[in-house]
Amino acid sequence: MGLSGRLQHRANRRLMALLVASVLLMLAVAPLHAQSEVAVAHTYTFGQTAIFTVTFPSAAAPDTATLYLKVGTYTQIYPTAVIQGVGQYERDLREQPFSPFITISYWWEYKDAQGNTQNTAKTRFLYEDNRFLWQTLQDNHITVHWVAGDKALMLNALDIAQTALDNIQKTLEVPSTGPVTLYIYPSLPDLQSALRLTGREWVGGQAYPEIGVVLLAISPSSEATVKMKRDIPHELTHKVLYDFTGPQGYAALPTWLVEGLASSFEYSPDPAYTLALQQAVKDGTLIPLETLSHPFPEDYRRALLSYAQSQSFVQYLRETYGWTKVRALLQTYADGVEDAVGVKQVLGSDWAALERAWRVWLEQDQQSGNAVSATWSAALLVIQDLAPWLVLVGLLFLPMLFTGIGVLARR
Repeated sequence: MGLSGRLQHRANRRLMALLVASVLLMLAVAPLHAQSEVAVAHTYTFGQTAIFTVTFPSAAAPDTATLYLKVGTYTQIYPTAVIQGVGQYERDLREQPFSPFITISYWWEYKDAQGNTQNTAKTRFLYEDNRFLWQTLQDNHITVHWVAGDKALMLNALDIAQTALDNIQKTLEVPSTGPVTLYIYPSLPDLQSALRLTGREWVGGQAYPEIGVVLLAISPSSEATVKMKRDIPHELTHKVLYDFTGPQGYAALPTWLVEGLASSFEYSPDPAYTLALQQAVKDGTLIPLETLSHPFPEDYRRALLSYAQSQSFVQYLRETYGWTKVRALLQTYADGVEDAVGVKQVLGSDWAALERAWRVWLEQDQQSGNAVSATWSAALLVIQDLAPWLVLVGLLFLPMLFTGIGVLARR
């Protein structure tokens, strides 16, 4: 073979190798190209339904696809039939609700034409109350969303939130919190409709500290600033406590301590607390403090009294033992210590003695202008606490008393 023949042979070999490489490359890219044509979408109506959809090219559609839905820290799996190239999962949010304003992520898994498992890219979205058109203000790590009211009022809300956070962190000596987002609804019914699935429709605010979200109902009225000074610090206290103690520590805190602290940081305390407490003292219907370690009753009146007693009890602890002991209680309970053990360990008192002392303090505080009345009320509390023992002693001495009477009669 001459030189020209050898050169032509080499050229042919190179051309063949190039053709083979091109074919292999096309085969390798084909599944990726098919995957890139897979489309995902989602839509929802807040509190009603959420729909997740995956659409395949008709020529490469599988029979089934699996939706992976991550809500918070939990991933749920939903195998879904693919019909005419479309797989769709519909979730009834009245039966399986999402927490308001939580971030949700999802992706689909399926097998391509070659039988290989493929996954779509993860999609994330905020489950926001899309019934309203939200306006936004932000300052550092605090964000305020609102519907009605002027910008000046919301700037005031930002200032109140920042001041409250600084005060709570300084008082409790805890580090700075993460980002906080406030959603301010224009009316209580609007907020209650968002909270309907929580079972506590009557509340005027709700904190979701695990996601750094606070929901409030503040109408743009002359009372708006007063309400913001009460509700914003209260709900932000939950966020500070959660960030300080962590998920498990926060869950271990007794409710009276969490809500009592939150109420203590309010700049304009709710007068309904004072009225409820005064009436309960008058009627003798105070709730035993130890039962307030658990979630408060759903009934409005009992819940209001629970908040009022918790606020009063924390105030008593602050005035009697100081913030140092309150912080020590906070840390002790966050470590998983039981309620009664915690007060004994930190305050050196059992529940019965501590509650008796608080009730005496409460009576004296409400009757500070009448020393005789306060002393008599304190004595009555002691007699009430000792009543079971006095009855027992009386039963033991009754036979002796009757015997003595009989002897005297015979004489």
